[in-house]
Parts: sequence; C-alpha cells; structure tokens
Amino acid sequence: MDIKKKKKKTARLSTGLKVCLLLSLGFFFTLEACAKETADKNAISGKSAPDKVAMKAGQSCMSANCHPSMGKDKYVHGPVATGDCAFCHKQSQKDQHQFQAIKDVEALCYECHEKLEIGSFVHQPVADGECTGCHDPHQSAHQFQLKGADSDLCYECHDKAIGNSNFVHGPVAAEGCSVCHAPHSSDAPKMLMAEGNDVCYSCHSDKQEEFAAKDFIHAALEEGCVTCHSPHGSDFQFSLPGESTKGVCFTCHTEKKEEISGVTVKHGGLETDKGCMACHNPHVSSFSQQLDQAPMDLCLSCHDREYSDPDGKSVADIKTLLTKNTIHHGPIRDKDCSACHNTHGSKNFRILRGYFPQKFYASYNPDNFELCFMCHNDTLVKDPKTTTLTGFRNGDQNLHFIHVNKTPKGRTCRACHDAHATMNPKHVRNSVPFGAYQLPIGFTKTESGGGCLPGCHQEFKYDQKKMVKNR
Repeated sequence: MDIKKKKKKTARLSTGLKVCLLLSLGFFFTLEACAKETADKNAISGKSAPDKVAMKAGQSCMSANCHPSMGKDKYVHGPVATGDCAFCHKQSQKDQHQFQAIKDVEALCYECHEKLEIGSFVHQPVADGECTGCHDPHQSAHQFQLKGADSDLCYECHDKAIGNSNFVHGPVAAEGCSVCHAPHSSDAPKMLMAEGNDVCYSCHSDKQEEFAAKDFIHAALEEGCVTCHSPHGSDFQFSLPGESTKGVCFTCHTEKKEEISGVTVKHGGLETDKGCMACHNPHVSSFSQQLDQAPMDLCLSCHDREYSDPDGKSVADIKTLLTKNTIHHGPIRDKDCSACHNTHGSKNFRILRGYFPQKFYASYNPDNFELCFMCHNDTLVKDPKTTTLTGFRNGDQNLHFIHVNKTPKGRTCRACHDAHATMNPKHVRNSVPFGAYQLPIGFTKTESGGGCLPGCHQEFKYDQKKMVKNR
C-alpha cells in the first residue's frame, strides 16, 4: 500500500475514534448525572438504581428509566403528559443534568394559564404567587392536580377541629370546603362564593322562597344567617352556637334575659325544649314579633285543653271556655291575651302583668287590684256614693264600694267576675269557687239594674234610678 494513503487512512481512523470517544463521554456524563439523581431517590425508597442506559432517540425523562412513575396518576399536567419536561424545566447546559431554578412560579404558570381575576379577598398562596402550595406541578390523584382531597388540603393550613362537632354542616361533612369558599379569591369576606346569605341560598333555596313571602324578617337574618348558625358545625342542633334556643336568643335580647331571669312564675311554653321558638319563628313571620301565628290563635294552640300548673292547680281549657261563653272580656275581644298576661313570665299568679289576688276574700288595698286598675278607674271602689262611676249601684249607693272596700273580708274581682268570658252581662259568673264549693251567684239583669241570689246572702235587688229597699 502507498505510504501516503496509509497515513491518510490512519488519520481518519484516529479522528473517528476521537469523535466516538467524545460522544461516549458526553452520553456517559449526562446519564451518570441522571442515574445519580434516580439512585438518590431510590436509595430513599429502598429501591435499587436503574441501569445506566443511554437515552434513545424519542425518549423523555420519564421513558428513559429516570422518572418512570411520572405521568401515571389520574390527573397529569399537560407538559408531563406530552413528555415536554423542558417546557418548565430549563437545562443550564445541554450536556448536563442540571436545571435552572424556577424563581417565579406564578409567572411560569401564567405562560399557559389564564391570569386570575383577583377579587377583594385573596387566598394567601395566591397572594404569595405560590400556585404549587395547593397544586402539584406534575400529577395528582385529585382533580386540578390538587395535593390532597378538598378538605384534607385545606386542613394542612386550617384547623381541622371545625369538622369535629356533633352537628356538622353538610359541605364540611362531605369534605367540600369549595362549596362555600372560592379557592383563589373572592369579592366576599372569608372568600365566600357569594355575599352574605346568598351563599347559603345557593343550597337552601327553599328558605329563600319562604323568606321572601313574609312581612316580618328577624333582624338577625338580615344581618346574616351566621348570626345564629355556625357555618361549619356545632355541638347543638341546627348548628346553633348554644345549648338552648333561649341561650342563642339572649346573646342579642339581653333585656329579655334579664326580665325572664327575674320571674317567679314561668310561662310553660318557654320552659319546653323549643324555648323561644315555641311562640316565635326565628326567621320570618306574617305577624309582628316574629310570632308563629296571630297572637290569640298562638295562645289557644296550647290552651285548648285543661291541665295542671307546676303547683298542681288546674288551668282551664280556655278555647272551649271562649267557644261556649259568648260575652268576652275586652282584651279577648281584641284578641290580645298579652294585655293581662306577660308571655315571658311574671312575679304574679298566672303570669299576670299586675297583682291579682287568687282568693275570694282580700282586705282592700289598691295594690291588690293592680291588674284590673291598669284599665279600670280605681275610683270605682273608693267612693261610697256615685251616680256615674258604676252601673252596679242602688240609687246612688255604690255597690262595688260595699263589696270591695272593706277589711278583712273585702271581695276580690274574681268573686263575681270571670276575666275571660261568660254568658252573663258584665262578665258576671254563674258560680265562683269557694273552697271546694261552687258558690252560685244567681245574677239577673234588668233594664236599669238587676239582682243576685248568691250563696252568701239573701236575694238582693238594685236599681240605678230608684233605690230598691231590700230586707
């Protein structure tokens, strides 16, 4: 062979070997770094590092046996799914397994994702530009590549104790914080999905329709459902913040708390489990004071039967009494039981607004007739002679004075009158309890007077125009 040709061939072989050697070294160092990273991760997990295999054409970080688990979860980030790792991860040098640090995560995300419209209230990770605080940048078992199930993710920062109540709000129980709260930002406080009660109405639409149809709205409801209801949960039914409805109501109605705590005779309805809600609707009503029904109808919904009070004394079936007796006392005609009775409680018998003797006899004292004198003129029993104060007179002899204004056996109003209803004019009873005996009154009415034949004296007649002389 020609020496010149031999030298040229030798030179070509030498050059080729050098090129092959350089390429081999480049692949070796690149794969060495990749293999080292995988080996480090596998060392932590206890797995052996994969063999150092040269990356073939068309392979990616995932298919080259470096990151084989990447892209396997249910929800995979787009660039990961297409094997385009370099879209987010920029190599410092092409021949080295080193990547530039991502200094601005938010800016990188916004290269693909539409920029969020930021509301008045912003979730802290969003404000900090830390999208990866909640979202896994590669893959996740959860929708939107969240790092955890809805509430589990929230509880990484927020107190999990909100879900430990006896009565838990539905979305909290279903681990659905995002039912009520926006994950990024909102124009409503607490990052709610809507302002005020509107967020509640998104589920409780039946309540919204009910509330719109009523005339009287509870002030607390106008302030917000959360005034009375805990939005996450409570140890008490209806997510109320207190053990009893009274306790909840008293947080605002402090004057009623003071009033009720000072009574000695309690209203039975208020002492039931319903408490205030025995009479009041906590949301809306067609009646003033948030009553469930018209006032008198509400009272008769309980007082439609005879029962015993805490002292064992009989309480009449008022509904039947009013039906059978057609001459009604003024407050009954006005359908206003509360004119005489304090519905929250009293220091007086039968929760009356003023003192009213329980007995047949009582020494005369204006204070003994406090209840009746709230409407009736007290001079009715003060003047022995009158032609105007009362129709119960014989000529000018005031028979009210004779019966009432005496000591010790002055007659109380209840001795002759029923405060609810009778079949006799002037609310005069047919009989009155006198111990165990029903004392008959025997009342008759004439055009200008009348008479009575009670069990306590002989027949007595009276006339307003001309005095009757009785025996």
